[in-house]
Amino acid sequence: MFLEQRARLQSSISVSRTNDTASRFNRLGETQKKVIILLANEAAQRFKDLPSLTHSHLTMPFEQFSSQDKVSLMLGIKRLAELAAALPWEFPDYAAPRLEIQALRESQPPAPDGAVN
Repeated sequence: MFLEQRARLQSSISVSRTNDTASRFNRLGETQKKVIILLANEAAQRFKDLPSLTHSHLTMPFEQFSSQDKVSLMLGIKRLAELAAALPWEFPDYAAPRLEIQALRESQPPAPDGAVN
């Protein structure tokens, strides 16, 4: 019984993730799709059986991709996430007061409590 419930839950999660990925991909603009397709093709070159995505994939909804195309696309999304994690992002925080942000950036780290051996 436990294994059946586990299998149903895993299947449900897989379907939910696929639908979420599909809806997000379908909402992307052409330029954003181009970036993901370029990264997908770069990642797919490392695998023998994965196809390269072409310009025709830009206008296709996610549901029309073949299973191999979806794997390539997911590799592109993963590659984008890895790239984003590696870049040193710094965006201005418009919600916080400017002087408060500047003080936080310029403040010295706290001094140690005692002598360091």
